Amino acid sequence: MSVTKLAFVGAGNMNSAIIEGLLNAGDTPSSISVSNRSAPKLERLSKLGVATHINNVDACDQADIIVLGVKPSQILDVCREIRTTAARSGALVLSVAAGVTIAQLEQVLGKETPIVRAMPNTPSTVGAGAAGLFANAAVSEKGRTDAQRVLEGCGIATWVESEELIDAVIAVAGSAPAYFFYILEALVEEGINLGLAPEQAQTLAVQTCFGAAKLCQNAETDLATLRNKVTSPGGTTQAALTTFKELDLQGTIKAGMRAAVARAREMAQENG
Repeated sequence: MSVTKLAFVGAGNMNSAIIEGLLNAGDTPSSISVSNRSAPKLERLSKLGVATHINNVDACDQADIIVLGVKPSQILDVCREIRTTAARSGALVLSVAAGVTIAQLEQVLGKETPIVRAMPNTPSTVGAGAAGLFANAAVSEKGRTDAQRVLEGCGIATWVESEELIDAVIAVAGSAPAYFFYILEALVEEGINLGLAPEQAQTLAVQTCFGAAKLCQNAETDLATLRNKVTSPGGTTQAALTTFKELDLQGTIKAGMRAAVARAREMAQENG
């Protein structure tokens, strides 16, 4: 049985998280190579046994899957570097860059190149990521399975029906960890204002967020039912929720998500 060879261009947090997830899932270090312009970022990955390179082409040589984890402004230049190597091996190209469309990648790599566009998020670095994927017409069923396996090494992955929905994934998952951090900051700050010690306030807020997420994962009911179970008529939770509704907290969150989608589309135009 042949071993799938994976090459990672870029050694930032996202690619590093995927690599560690794959190793934890049983992939052999010898099947993975990674390149990065800055050597210090490669040191930790080298200690895990994967092959490290400064040159992108060297890392991608004979790879079955190439994962592009560089900044959106750099990704097309990287594609120009590796296109001959990718074409020679028939590699599947998996991009995790926001705001760079498959059409833009195809302009450099060619429409015959199997390309998957993915949008993971930062909880991938702790094995709890969520990613959306979309493939071009050149990706086979095996390619789809392989791409999904790569992302599932550090969380969950789901396919969307159109590339435009990747922007929705950005709003719901890619950017969303920051929404929760922002809300947690408010909980902690007001907890301190109400008299809790800073460490107490943060510990309680973070654990509550974690516990609420676990309830959602394990529940057989919808979110509204979970909310209602916590909300006694005339109680403290109802007082808080009534205030949130009066201030249109849901509307504010939805407006922020629409802004994230709009910015993703702007980035695609800028990269075009």
